[in-house]
Amino acid sequence: MTERKLFFHRLRMYTFAANSDGSEQKLFDLSKEQGILKSILKGIKTDPKFMEFIYKKQSIAIEFIDGVDNFLETGKGIICGKLSHPKDKHAYQLRTKGTPNEEEIAVKQNQIFEARSYFLIDTNTMVIGYLNETSAPRINALGEWIYQATNNNEKCATVFGEVTGIATKDMVKNLKEAAYVGTIRYVMEIPKNLAAEYTGLNEKDYRTLRNQKMIRIEAKLVADKRGISTFDSEKDTEGFFDKLKDNGLIKKIWVKMKRKKSDHVREVQLVNNPLNYSINFDFEAIKVDKYDETIANRIRSEYEQHEDEVSDLYS
Repeated sequence: MTERKLFFHRLRMYTFAANSDGSEQKLFDLSKEQGILKSILKGIKTDPKFMEFIYKKQSIAIEFIDGVDNFLETGKGIICGKLSHPKDKHAYQLRTKGTPNEEEIAVKQNQIFEARSYFLIDTNTMVIGYLNETSAPRINALGEWIYQATNNNEKCATVFGEVTGIATKDMVKNLKEAAYVGTIRYVMEIPKNLAAEYTGLNEKDYRTLRNQKMIRIEAKLVADKRGISTFDSEKDTEGFFDKLKDNGLIKKIWVKMKRKKSDHVREVQLVNNPLNYSINFDFEAIKVDKYDETIANRIRSEYEQHEDEVSDLYS
């Protein structure tokens, strides 16, 4: 089994309106966004809906797997698709297990060796679920797709898209109630005029440095024994993380924790922790001709289980 994380985001659309200072961002309401998405999808004539575009100098392909027909007919529902981009096949190989025997990855003429990942869009809320793959395109590419697709669509004015993460509301509460809290690490950013005592340098040596903006230090409070929580009580846990979060010098905080004893240990951020859920896949057991359909069904099922929580966090 292989674990993948499903992250949640919100797709926003906007344009720029003229004002006395030049222009300002004008966000569209949900119904306007739904209308734009419908116009874009209607304008794509391929079946299945497919489009190539450029994002950060990289060729990206977007393909919609299912849900489009229902959305175009009813104006609601969940759409599933995938994003892919080319990878250099020469950086990969096929090797026989237990041996050094290898062979090149064969790519036919006009074929592209790509990395892919899957996403869904809940058209009722414009919430996105994205199955994270480190080698595949980032979900932010979806915002650029909106911009380029509207430029190619006569029924839409120039529209920009952006993808923003959905974060859990109160990680201190989650940590207080966690079955296990382990290693804690955080990054401090210390102003240059306060920094000498934190660097291990004496004052004279520190003053010889030029062009210093700040000192950035990462601290790591390592748990001694696996499975034994760092704190004795919920009160201690809450008090510690409240103070850590309110420390103005500390910019980022990560904590290893388990919500329930039966869960796997995972690392969360104390502030702006991205909302995500883990899904286990047996990729070897998925039939090739059912691959897209199977992955789409799994991420849809996971989203539907947590739909109320996701909606509550975004609203």
